[in-house]
Amino acid sequence: MANKRRMAREAALQLLYLLELGKPDDRKQACRIYWEHDWREEGECRLCGEECRDRDKPKSRWSLPVNQLAEAAFSRQLVDGVLARQSEIDREIESHSLNWKLHRMSCIDRNIIRIAVYELRFLDDIPPKVSINEAIEIAKTYGDKNSPAFVNGILDQVK
Repeated sequence: MANKRRMAREAALQLLYLLELGKPDDRKQACRIYWEHDWREEGECRLCGEECRDRDKPKSRWSLPVNQLAEAAFSRQLVDGVLARQSEIDREIESHSLNWKLHRMSCIDRNIIRIAVYELRFLDDIPPKVSINEAIEIAKTYGDKNSPAFVNGILDQVK
């Protein structure tokens, strides 16, 4: 079972992925919808108790709705921090990723790395080793077979 902070990081990854692929006009609205609904059941929102019309909703693999995670505030902090500093974070990633432009990275890898870079640069209470290890573990779950090594290689340069 993943720890509470890992679950929060995974929720942040899901939302950043949704935002990047969906390109919603109103990111605040998309975030609100994500946090207020529980997408555990296919087609049914357990918060509303009815079938939701939004078929592009993220699915949670946890026993609690995302908005009830013990570390939901941490997940929101990660999402808000990455979005607020995305240009700065992206420049840092590109400066350390030789032969890889950001747009060539998979959306999953790119957002895992963004979250980790945000932690490394702006969250002093988290040891760098923890941020990097968590990113690698999440890459093993959500990325392809090469993702863990790729994420590790980039983050090793960033730290």
